[in-house]
Amino acid sequence: MHGKSQTDTAATYIHNQPASFQSQFLQKLMAILGKKHAMEKAFNTNKFSSNPAQLPRSWQSFFTTGVGEVNQRKVWTFKPKQTNASQVILYIHGGGYISNLTKYDWLFVRELLVKTNCTVVVPDYPLVPRSNYKHVYEFFDKLYTGLVADTPPENIIFMGNSAGGGIALGFAQQLRDEKRSPPSRIILNSPWLDITMSNPGIIDIDKKDKLLGIPGLKMAGQAYANGLDARDSRVSPIYGDCSGLGEISLFIGTHDIFLADARKFKKKMEEKGIPIHYFEYPKMFHVWVALTSLKESKHAIYQMAALIKAGK
Repeated sequence: MHGKSQTDTAATYIHNQPASFQSQFLQKLMAILGKKHAMEKAFNTNKFSSNPAQLPRSWQSFFTTGVGEVNQRKVWTFKPKQTNASQVILYIHGGGYISNLTKYDWLFVRELLVKTNCTVVVPDYPLVPRSNYKHVYEFFDKLYTGLVADTPPENIIFMGNSAGGGIALGFAQQLRDEKRSPPSRIILNSPWLDITMSNPGIIDIDKKDKLLGIPGLKMAGQAYANGLDARDSRVSPIYGDCSGLGEISLFIGTHDIFLADARKFKKKMEEKGIPIHYFEYPKMFHVWVALTSLKESKHAIYQMAALIKAGK
C-alpha cells in the first residue's frame, strides 16, 4: 500500500498493474450484449431475477453446509471442514435490490471460504419489487440478532457487494444508533452508497461503465426506498454518520459508475478523521471481484483475506 493517511489504521492502495486482457474483453462484451440497460429492461418488462442461483453440488464435499430460515427466506451457513477460525463473514450480495444470488456470488463465496478459512453466512434477503428497505432491515435485524447469540460482534464481518454494500453500511449505522454492537469490520465491494445518483462526477464515469446505467439505477433506488427520503442513511448510507462503526474497507474500479461516490465517501471519512482502507483498481468494472478467474479479482481477494486475518 502507498499513500498512507493521517492514521496508522488507514491506507490508500492504487493498483498499478495494467488491466488484464480478460477484463478489457469482458467490458467490450458487456457493451455488445447491452448489459447497461438490463436493470431498466427488468422494470419495463416486469421480469426480475428473484430466485437464487443453485448452490454447486460439489460444495458438500469441501464445506459443512447448513440452511436455516429468517422470515421465510433461506440463510446458508458454510464452514470449511478444517477450520479453527472464530470469525464469521456475513456476505450480502448485490443486484441493485432487484436481483438475487448468481453463480458468480457462489464462486466468490467459495474463494472467501478457501482464502480466509472463516465461516460465511449467505442470506437470501427480500428484493424489489415485492419488498422494500423496511422488509430488508427487518430481515437483517432478525438475522443479526440470531448471529450475535452465537458469535460476539468483534468476530463478525459484514461484506457487501454493490447494493449489498449499501445494506451493510446502512444497517451497521442503524445498529450503532440503537446502541447495539456493530460488526468489527465492514468490507464494501463496488458499494452503492447513494441512490439519488446526484453526484455530478457520475456523468463522466457513465461513459466508461458498460454494466450499469443511470435510468435503471434510479428506478431500482426509488422502488427500494418506497417513498422514503432518498437521502435517508438507510437507503443512502453516504449521508449517515460512520463514526463508531467497525473498520471500513472499500474496493472500487475506475470504470464503475459508483466511483464518484466512493471517492466522495473516502474524502468524507478522511475529513472526519475516520480510518478507511481504500482500494482503487484502474479500468476495472462494477463488482469485478466476483469474477474470480480474473487476475485483478485474485489480487483483491488476497487483500481482503489479509485484512480479515489482520483482525483476528
